[in-house]
Amino acid sequence: MNYYEYKMNIAVLLTCHNRKQKTENCLNSFLKAIDFYNNSHKTTINYKIFLTDDGCTDGTAEAIRNILPDKSTLHVLHGDGYLYWAGGMRMCWKEALKSDISWNYYFLLNDDVELMNCVFSELFNAEQYTLKNIGAEGLVSGITCNPEQPAQVTYGGSVWTNKMLFTHKRLNPIGTPQPCDIANANILLVPAIIVKKIGIFYDKYQHSLADYDYSIMAHKAGFPVILTANACGYCQHDHNNQNAESKKIIGMSLTERKKYFQHPTRSNKDYLSFIKRVCPLRLPIVWIGRTLNVYLPRLYYTLRDFSNRIAPLK
Repeated sequence: MNYYEYKMNIAVLLTCHNRKQKTENCLNSFLKAIDFYNNSHKTTINYKIFLTDDGCTDGTAEAIRNILPDKSTLHVLHGDGYLYWAGGMRMCWKEALKSDISWNYYFLLNDDVELMNCVFSELFNAEQYTLKNIGAEGLVSGITCNPEQPAQVTYGGSVWTNKMLFTHKRLNPIGTPQPCDIANANILLVPAIIVKKIGIFYDKYQHSLADYDYSIMAHKAGFPVILTANACGYCQHDHNNQNAESKKIIGMSLTERKKYFQHPTRSNKDYLSFIKRVCPLRLPIVWIGRTLNVYLPRLYYTLRDFSNRIAPLK
């Protein structure tokens, strides 16, 4: 496929909840990146944004309408505030599939990402790499870095370090596209052929792990999963590290821990659904571990650390 002679239709998918400024910054960076690509290539990217406004009360949708030069390129869907990330992304993805436009790609984007101008060149170059070296279109994840420390990678993709323990290591850019086992969807380019084969995000996830699941299922269906050669966006890593998280959980009361792990953003339900889908033989031990983490967290972390010592990461 020659991208210098090809016109592409891209459905842009994102969900938001009361992060107006971040969402505005994200979409402004997207518009700049589109203009940069279209002005520097013979091809043209035609796009339409499918935005799930998941119960926003801060005027996010209206702010986005005001920054778009062509209002027909935006389709806003309204959630009830309880869709969370995976639910919101499924809503706008399903709507894009109803369109009479024949999409070449679905572009998944987190609303806290600010894209670099090079993003589409990086994504398409990575896909060209899979076509040339593997002979198939692939799922392409864009690497993001810390806006304050650009050398620090925050999201993109990982490779397994120990599949039995279900641990993995985030990859750094190496100046050429590289395959990965698990991809983040902070910036994710999904060719239409993949959607035709495996569909969209699994409907049992409310918030997290839908992107991990999707990349694993793409692999299983025979599609390569690949990272961009270089970082192509800025995104702050907003999760506690493992040690900080364990200390926080140990310090909670039992009631607080139960509530903590019932919240969709930290859902045991999402994680158990994930394990059941991708590694069902581990489900019993994972269920025991997750239960221990609620009722006996000190014991859980002691066992976890012991397991890591006797089965070091490969």
